[in-house]
Amino acid sequence: MKTEFRTVSRRALLATALTAPIAVSARAQAYPTRNPHIIVPFAAGGPTDVLTRIAADRVSTALGHKLVVESRAGAGGNIAAETVLRAEADGYTLLVAGQAILAINRALYKKLSYDPASDFKFVGMLGVIANVLLVNPAAVPVSSVAELIALAKQKPGAISYASNGPGSLTHLTAAMLAHQAGVELLHVPYQGASALMSDLLAGRIGMTFTAASAALPLVTSGQLRALAVTTPARSRFSPDLPTLVESGFPSLTAPTWFGVVARTGTPEPVLARLRAEFNNVIASEDYAKALERQSMEIMRVPPETADDFLAKERALWSEAVKVTGVAIE
Repeated sequence: MKTEFRTVSRRALLATALTAPIAVSARAQAYPTRNPHIIVPFAAGGPTDVLTRIAADRVSTALGHKLVVESRAGAGGNIAAETVLRAEADGYTLLVAGQAILAINRALYKKLSYDPASDFKFVGMLGVIANVLLVNPAAVPVSSVAELIALAKQKPGAISYASNGPGSLTHLTAAMLAHQAGVELLHVPYQGASALMSDLLAGRIGMTFTAASAALPLVTSGQLRALAVTTPARSRFSPDLPTLVESGFPSLTAPTWFGVVARTGTPEPVLARLRAEFNNVIASEDYAKALERQSMEIMRVPPETADDFLAKERALWSEAVKVTGVAIE
């Protein structure tokens, strides 16, 4: 009886091993059979949430199931990332991820529960928005990046810049600008965009980097002055503004971009379906026009080149974290 029991067990194990790939393949081919969810690492109503919903509405139609948008804000995107990593690797829980999750946090946080290079698979790039270098001309009377740097050299530490917090993209971009220019700027971190912009408009803060959607109306109204954009090429929404590259900083490009990733281990047929549907949406004229209304643009990063793109981003922002000396427990 003992030998017979072992024989049956081995047969059962063999049958399971043979049928498991078939079961996974069948599930992948049927995907989706229920509503997938996509996790946004910021509060509802912000630019990232708006961008995600624009894409989700269109991808939902293609999938035949609603792509449900959920917000999991906090800890620089780590809460959202951890939420996705606790879910099954089945394509039903996706993550919206930008520089913070995929490039900055690994260098910024002393303890991180995930590895952005190995725990996620790239699905597609949702879009990009230019960040604009803004100054209050009453507090910082300059008209170009060159003039800003010259003034900063004359008055070390006198020009203050606002950020969205230590280690944020706005902080690291300004810190890299100061580092590469060899000047000293005063960092003033904020927890909320409203207080930051209020102080900038009042002249209590001299400069900041912020998204074009928020910056350009204030420039048009004459309340603030734009010196440059952080995109590699000039933005179609502000073609007269030079880039930081044109302004003498060839390695400093820092637009805000957001892509979609899935957990590593997601079946390849499911990844292929998601990539195809997102790519079809992102390539559509309707999607481009929807982004344009938000001062956003298409950013094409094919899955086959995503690893190289992300490796370069991690190298750039790891260096920025080292420059600032900032670290979060």
